[in-house]
Amino acid sequence: MPESNFEKALYDALAPEYETAMQDVIDEHEFSPEFERKMKKLINRRNKPYYKIINTAGKRVACVAVIVLIASSVTIINVDARNKFSHFFVNTYEKFSKVRPVEDDSAPTTLEKIYEITYDISDFEIDYFEENEYSRYIIYVKDDITIYFSQYTKEMYHPSINTEDAEILTMDINGHEAIYFTDNNNYTRLIWDNGDYIISIGSNVDKNILIQMAKSVQKVE
Repeated sequence: MPESNFEKALYDALAPEYETAMQDVIDEHEFSPEFERKMKKLINRRNKPYYKIINTAGKRVACVAVIVLIASSVTIINVDARNKFSHFFVNTYEKFSKVRPVEDDSAPTTLEKIYEITYDISDFEIDYFEENEYSRYIIYVKDDITIYFSQYTKEMYHPSINTEDAEILTMDINGHEAIYFTDNNNYTRLIWDNGDYIISIGSNVDKNILIQMAKSVQKVE
């Protein structure tokens, strides 16, 4: 029997049996809302600016955390900031720190309110913008000055930050304790829990101006 005829005969014999068997297969599986929520969180983590490969020199600074993380085979210096910071846990390594907020079941799980810098930065241009239901991330640039601003839900905030040779301090931002440090690229960073969300602002602008910008952050929607 020619090979083509054999294949046709085999198909004709098996196809009806296959169709009968498939009728007993359960319809498409539906995942639980909790499973889908966890998957969205995982996807969102991969989409964070810390994991993106960005081309411009200004944006590469935003990626320093992941570069440090990849290059690190370091030993923990055992800094658990539970007793030092009221809203954050900070584990400090040789060249970076991992920051996570204290768990808060009452905090919003999505961006129900939007916060922005209201200090006058109208002469800056937006060089990068990303927003989803869990976070907003904006990079403003003017000449050689760069401002990084982000808003995250507490549940989704867990970055690695460049703290090599940096002393992590605290200061008050509108009644909220903020983590404050200057990294080895001379970028000043402020991170605070405003009650609902984690706000972060960093720049190579003058420190006092950056503090004014941080204090100007307000709800706009």
